[in-house]
Amino acid sequence: MKNNDKIKKSTIESIIVISIMALYIVYGIHVVPLLMLFIPIPFAILGIRNGIYINVISITATSLIIGVLLGFISGVSIILIFAPLSLALNYCISKRKSSMETILITTIAFFISFLVLIGLEANISDLNLTKQLENNFTQLLTMQIDMLNEMGMSKYEVLRTTDLLENAYKTIIILIPSLISIFSLVVSYVNLLFSSIILRKMGYGITNYKKFSKFKLPNNIIPGIGIMLFTAFIIKTLKIQYHEALLINITFLISFVFFLQGLAVLDFLLIKSKLHLVFRILIISLNIIFIPMSSILFFIGILDSIFDIRKIRRRKSL
Repeated sequence: MKNNDKIKKSTIESIIVISIMALYIVYGIHVVPLLMLFIPIPFAILGIRNGIYINVISITATSLIIGVLLGFISGVSIILIFAPLSLALNYCISKRKSSMETILITTIAFFISFLVLIGLEANISDLNLTKQLENNFTQLLTMQIDMLNEMGMSKYEVLRTTDLLENAYKTIIILIPSLISIFSLVVSYVNLLFSSIILRKMGYGITNYKKFSKFKLPNNIIPGIGIMLFTAFIIKTLKIQYHEALLINITFLISFVFFLQGLAVLDFLLIKSKLHLVFRILIISLNIIFIPMSSILFFIGILDSIFDIRKIRRRKSL
């Protein structure tokens, strides 16, 4: 009897989630596209409550409905990009993985699915992401040059500005792998955060996530980075193809993770000073936008990795 009740409960919950999410995707994709990034959460919670197989069935059923309503490509895209993240989140929370393990696993899952989706769309529509970006940047550059000419700038100033813009656009194209990695990390963290909050509200005490102020890179990050840079240097010395792009991406990712830790230190100090949440968010946002502060936070992140400014390691050892 209990099994029948459990099956009935999971079936009802699945139908509700499938119906709501199908409507959410159909209308949300046009109204607020950014909210599409939260699609994995309801399915992950459903899977934690009723088993991971219910997650698989529900997200597959939703994708089939989307395929019927919006087209085959849309249905495949939904299941391809969001199912791996939802299942990884479901698995990690159910198995009580640490927050760092969960973020790492879900980030890798979303990163791979994102790349597969890009590759699939490139094969279907014969669209190359890099070439498309290059074309967009070329059009944008032409518009900006026209604007500079209209402003009455000298030919030297126009050429100098054009060179700066071209270099900036080329750097962005080279950094595509790193930018996708960072995007995957942010999406994974946000999904973990909201899933954990919702599950706690529902009475599930199995979730384990750290506040951003407690974010800390692994203790062996400095030697690890040293090995990465040394490997990149060897690759550059051997003149292996794309060695420059690899070195730029590694440097950018290293800078980002230390900046992130520096930002966590700032958040920790703001919490310690008992500053209101609104002002904390405002200060952190300004530090993200204000580029000179990025360098300061980067060095703070390095110092915290070496000297443990927040004394997080000491607390763990007690």
